[in-house]
Amino acid sequence: MRIWALALLVGAVIPYFREQTWWLRAWTYSRLQMILLLSVTAVLFIWLPGLGELFDKILFVAILAAGLGCLSDIIPFTKLWPVQTPKVKPGEAHVPIRLMVGNVLMENDKYEAYLEQIKTISPDILFLVETDETWREALSGLEPDYPHKYLLPLPDFNGMLFYSRYPIIKSDERYLVQDHIPSLTLDLDVGYDQPLRFYGVHPRPPRPEDDTADLDKELGFVAHEVGHYEGPAIVTGDLNDVGWSSTTKKFLRVSGLNDPRLGRGLFNSYNAKNPFVRWPLDHVFHSRHFALNDMKRLKAHGSDHFPLLIEFALRT
Repeated sequence: MRIWALALLVGAVIPYFREQTWWLRAWTYSRLQMILLLSVTAVLFIWLPGLGELFDKILFVAILAAGLGCLSDIIPFTKLWPVQTPKVKPGEAHVPIRLMVGNVLMENDKYEAYLEQIKTISPDILFLVETDETWREALSGLEPDYPHKYLLPLPDFNGMLFYSRYPIIKSDERYLVQDHIPSLTLDLDVGYDQPLRFYGVHPRPPRPEDDTADLDKELGFVAHEVGHYEGPAIVTGDLNDVGWSSTTKKFLRVSGLNDPRLGRGLFNSYNAKNPFVRWPLDHVFHSRHFALNDMKRLKAHGSDHFPLLIEFALRT
């Protein structure tokens, strides 16, 4: 019991050290699960006999403190916290923008179901990652409805497909940190006095073959760049990071962007195939030009990620 409690404490504390080792970095994701495990452990410490020594009392207090620390990471993503992105006011002049983002899971073969969902949702802007040539072909039926697009089908889970009903003024395919990991930066004409700058990113997750420092560097680069752009901006994609991590908090601080989930919900997008191992890896951050109409988590249709639909109001 004591070994189990000590192991949980180590797991709860690791995220505070901003560790770059991939298997240690992964502990940052599971704050909600850690709250549950620490709570159960605390109850067992009260109920089980033979755990009344001073060391056990200290361990019990440490477990409670660790649980509160994990809870402090989660609470901002509940309705107990003030919203960061305001709702659009009735009658407020705005440009409505429906954005759908998702990780399709490259080997997923539920092409028709995914395509039908997109057609039903009918977003103004669609951004998908892990899209290879097979996925590009499977979604080719969308192309007549989206005259403006940037299609980058790639193997090895690195592909990106961007579809828009708004004209693309400028497009940049960039490899900011790793020469095999692309990102897209596009300026869109949405009828505002400045272009909407759209950043589509998909850094690699923590794993043995990818240094997590590259993830931090890519997000840091985008944060500094978008922080100097005065027009409306959106940064989105499967960031392989959670909203309460030190990396994401720094990203939001440097970029000046908002997170629409704050005060609304976690909107856990991964893992769609395992309800016990879920956390929010897919994000949509935006500048203060936007208010929110609605935000939804959609059906996964074979992917390990749930897509997200965000209905923005670009205030004019």
